[in-house]
Amino acid sequence: MDDVWSIDAWSSLRFHLSDSMNGSKVLMTTRNKEIAAQANPHEVVGHTESLFYELRLMDDGESWELFLKKTFGVTNFTLVSLSEPMEELGKKIVGKCKGLPLAIVVLAGLLSTKEKTQASWEKVLASVDWHLNQGGPESCLGILALSYNDLPYYLKSCFLYCGIFPEDSEIWASKLIHLWIAEGFIQRRGKETLEDIGEDYLNELIHRSMVQVAEKKVNGSVRSCRIHDLLRDLAISEARDARLFEVQENIDFTSPRSIRRLSIHQHLLKNNISQHLHNSHLRSLIFFTNPIERKDWRSIQEHVKLLGVLDLGRMEDNYTLPKGIGELIHLKFLCIKGGNRVKLPSSIDRLTNLQNLDLYFNDSYIPHTIWKLQQLRHLNCSYGEISSPSKFSKCMINGHLGVEQLTNLQTLALSAGSWLDGDGLRKLAQLRKLEIRGWLTPYLRKGFFDSIAELTALRTLVLSDSKDYKKKTLLNRVGLEWQKSVVEERTSIPGLMSFSRHSFLYKVFLYGKLDKLPEQTEFYPPNLLRLRLGRCKLKDDPMLILRNLPTLRILELTGKSYVGNRMVCPFGGFVQIESLVLNNLDELEELIVEEGALPNLRSLQVWFCLNMKKLPHGLLQLKRLEKFSLRTNHKDLIDEILQIEGEEWDRIRLITSINKRDKVLVF
Repeated sequence: MDDVWSIDAWSSLRFHLSDSMNGSKVLMTTRNKEIAAQANPHEVVGHTESLFYELRLMDDGESWELFLKKTFGVTNFTLVSLSEPMEELGKKIVGKCKGLPLAIVVLAGLLSTKEKTQASWEKVLASVDWHLNQGGPESCLGILALSYNDLPYYLKSCFLYCGIFPEDSEIWASKLIHLWIAEGFIQRRGKETLEDIGEDYLNELIHRSMVQVAEKKVNGSVRSCRIHDLLRDLAISEARDARLFEVQENIDFTSPRSIRRLSIHQHLLKNNISQHLHNSHLRSLIFFTNPIERKDWRSIQEHVKLLGVLDLGRMEDNYTLPKGIGELIHLKFLCIKGGNRVKLPSSIDRLTNLQNLDLYFNDSYIPHTIWKLQQLRHLNCSYGEISSPSKFSKCMINGHLGVEQLTNLQTLALSAGSWLDGDGLRKLAQLRKLEIRGWLTPYLRKGFFDSIAELTALRTLVLSDSKDYKKKTLLNRVGLEWQKSVVEERTSIPGLMSFSRHSFLYKVFLYGKLDKLPEQTEFYPPNLLRLRLGRCKLKDDPMLILRNLPTLRILELTGKSYVGNRMVCPFGGFVQIESLVLNNLDELEELIVEEGALPNLRSLQVWFCLNMKKLPHGLLQLKRLEKFSLRTNHKDLIDEILQIEGEEWDRIRLITSINKRDKVLVF
């Protein structure tokens, strides 16, 4: 059965196929993984296992083989002999298909009707994009369109929206889902959060092979995804017909007023963008280049008052958002990406519909009236500094204004500040990600950790205490010299409470002085998968305690997290760990892996451990190790890898890369 689209189709037929136990089989193909999983469950003692094979994209060799077979109509591709120029042309054509068998077959079918000459193939190569984008039933897009037409109605807009991103880009899943929510594509479903429903939508598109997974998180959820070029072309074509959005290369400048969503990928339209900013129908404006120029803000303010999504792209210089942003009262999504300073105006408090404010890692100034925006679901400003209210503004504001007002928050990433005073943090019951950086020391009191103890919905916790950050923001910017002695005090993270109630918390990053790690495993989150420690200055070997964490898969010990010279991964410890990272442990001289430790380790990274002059003892017993990455300039350590003999060491050399300052060695 080919191209099955529903489980009902299989169910209606399977009852007519009697099981005579003679070894006969039924082969079924589908783009929907759920159908494949349900179609033929294979009974195994203790559980049910689905028998299905998931096709992957072809590599270069497989693509070339399929191309030759289909173009020349042969079963043995080695019988095909091409001149060097023809082979070069053919491989360029195949490269356009990027491993998608369907696209290769379409192009090969086209070439099979042409003369096998250099001129003929050059002509096809020049127009290959056009050929791949023809929408007839026998063309690639025509066939792929069948997959799109089969999507349930609630997924169609979500799939098409993937076309707004530049070709070959890696799309952050969280951003994509937040955009879907802001655009109104996610339909409510009982008490589930819109974000959870959006994640289900994305997974369904992945199961249907409409979207590809680029990277997964340690908990198995999708971190980033991508869409094949041909499917992106399909999305853009269908979106244009449905007037859902336009990307820059498809804009019809003779009728700009019809565009509702506009995605700008390059600078080439900089001079032409202004006419679209007079378009009162525009609802979404997304830049993947530098932001719009200041002269264009007036047009937005006066004509595009219904804008709901504004992504200003990547910053290259300091940027002050104009006061006119406050006129866009329908705005739900506001994003500025980059690494420089961003200043938000006080008028930001008028954006009462704003759900998502994303400033990434920009050094940002945010007015304290941000707390008025009670619809905020994601406040992602890792180095965002909240201003302190003046006495005058306190008098003008009715009642207390603080973080506790934002009860819809799921993401909170900010620099430490006076907003941490009091117990407002504990009232954010829906919070899933908490990230606080900067000078944390003045706020790390019992009340702070009591508040975190109440945030049992947390998935991710990042606490980064840095006196260097406080020196930059307080002394250099404000000039309060009397604070110098306070700043120079040792930063620390005292009084950590038990995380035993945080059953959803799987990722914890802690940066700051810790006197010692808690010894009881009950202290740690019961489902902790990833732990990163930095600047902790632990004197006792942390491995003797962390060995007992039953679910830990990734352990990262970075910059001065441990100041001892010997580290031991003890017998039988770290059963689940797949990745171990040791970075900038200046005092570490020796790493010992005892027998039976780290049985499932697949990746070992040792970077800039300046005193480590020997390979880890017990390295050979790590039978599942797939990657060993070193960054060192110690000649003895490099020579040991190069010169030691033995079959097992040959295996280690095959998975080892050494990065020196002047070159990278890959064996």
